Amino acid sequence: MKKRSRARIVYDVLRQLAYEGPLTLTGLTYVAKMPYDRVERLINELEKKGLVSIVVEGSSKKVSITEKGLRSLEDLMKAIDILEKLGLE
Repeated sequence: MKKRSRARIVYDVLRQLAYEGPLTLTGLTYVAKMPYDRVERLINELEKKGLVSIVVEGSSKKVSITEKGLRSLEDLMKAIDILEKLGLE
Protein backbone atom coordinates (compact mmCIF):
# COMPACT_ATOMS: atom_id res chain seq x y z
CA MET A 1 0.00 0.00 0.00
CA LYS A 2 1.36 3.40 -1.01
CA LYS A 3 1.84 5.95 1.75
CA ARG A 4 -0.32 9.06 1.36
CA SER A 5 1.29 12.45 1.54
CA ARG A 6 0.31 14.91 4.24
CA ALA A 7 -1.09 17.17 1.52
CA ARG A 8 -3.37 14.33 0.35
CA ILE A 9 -4.63 13.70 3.89
CA VAL A 10 -5.36 17.40 4.45
CA TYR A 11 -7.04 17.55 1.02
CA ASP A 12 -9.24 14.53 1.86
CA VAL A 13 -10.30 16.06 5.19
CA LEU A 14 -11.02 19.53 3.80
CA ARG A 15 -12.86 18.11 0.80
CA GLN A 16 -15.10 15.98 3.02
CA LEU A 17 -15.88 18.95 5.26
CA ALA A 18 -16.63 21.13 2.22
CA TYR A 19 -19.02 18.65 0.63
CA GLU A 20 -20.59 16.95 3.65
CA GLY A 21 -20.59 19.72 6.22
CA PRO A 22 -19.45 19.57 9.86
CA LEU A 23 -18.20 16.23 11.17
CA THR A 24 -17.09 14.89 14.52
CA LEU A 25 -13.48 13.91 15.11
CA THR A 26 -14.58 10.28 15.06
CA GLY A 27 -16.16 10.78 11.65
CA LEU A 28 -12.95 12.35 10.41
CA THR A 29 -10.94 9.29 11.49
CA TYR A 30 -12.75 7.36 8.76
CA VAL A 31 -12.12 10.08 6.17
CA ALA A 32 -8.43 10.44 7.07
CA LYS A 33 -7.97 6.69 7.65
CA MET A 34 -5.92 7.55 10.73
CA PRO A 35 -6.22 6.92 14.49
CA TYR A 36 -8.21 9.37 16.60
CA ASP A 37 -5.17 10.94 18.33
CA ARG A 38 -3.46 11.72 15.01
CA VAL A 39 -6.65 13.18 13.53
CA GLU A 40 -7.08 15.31 16.64
CA ARG A 41 -3.53 16.70 16.27
CA LEU A 42 -4.09 17.37 12.57
CA ILE A 43 -7.40 19.17 13.20
CA ASN A 44 -5.81 21.28 15.95
CA GLU A 45 -3.06 22.31 13.51
CA LEU A 46 -5.61 23.15 10.81
CA GLU A 47 -7.59 25.20 13.34
CA LYS A 48 -4.49 27.19 14.31
CA LYS A 49 -3.97 27.98 10.62
CA GLY A 50 -7.60 29.08 10.30
CA LEU A 51 -8.59 26.33 7.85
CA VAL A 52 -11.20 24.71 10.10
CA SER A 53 -13.22 25.70 13.14
CA ILE A 54 -14.13 23.48 16.07
CA VAL A 55 -17.42 23.82 17.91
CA VAL A 56 -18.03 21.86 21.10
CA GLU A 57 -21.56 20.46 21.22
CA GLY A 58 -22.16 18.69 24.50
CA SER A 59 -19.52 16.00 24.77
CA SER A 60 -18.53 16.01 21.09
CA LYS A 61 -16.53 18.33 18.89
CA LYS A 62 -17.83 19.26 15.44
CA VAL A 63 -15.32 20.39 12.85
CA SER A 64 -16.28 22.61 9.92
CA ILE A 65 -14.32 24.21 7.11
CA THR A 66 -13.74 27.98 7.07
CA GLU A 67 -13.61 30.36 4.11
CA LYS A 68 -9.82 30.24 4.28
CA GLY A 69 -10.07 26.45 4.29
CA LEU A 70 -12.21 26.52 1.14
CA ARG A 71 -9.65 28.69 -0.64
CA SER A 72 -6.85 26.38 0.51
CA LEU A 73 -8.82 23.38 -0.70
CA GLU A 74 -8.96 24.88 -4.20
CA ASP A 75 -5.19 25.45 -4.12
CA LEU A 76 -4.58 21.90 -2.89
CA MET A 77 -6.78 20.50 -5.69
CA LYS A 78 -4.64 22.30 -8.26
CA ALA A 79 -1.37 21.19 -6.65
CA ILE A 80 -2.42 17.55 -6.34
CA ASP A 81 -3.66 17.56 -9.93
CA ILE A 82 -0.24 18.77 -11.10
CA LEU A 83 1.56 16.18 -8.96
CA GLU A 84 -0.66 13.40 -10.33
CA LYS A 85 0.03 14.49 -13.91
CA LEU A 86 3.75 14.32 -13.16
CA GLY A 87 3.33 10.90 -11.54
CA LEU A 88 4.52 12.18 -8.17
CA GLU A 89 1.32 11.68 -6.15
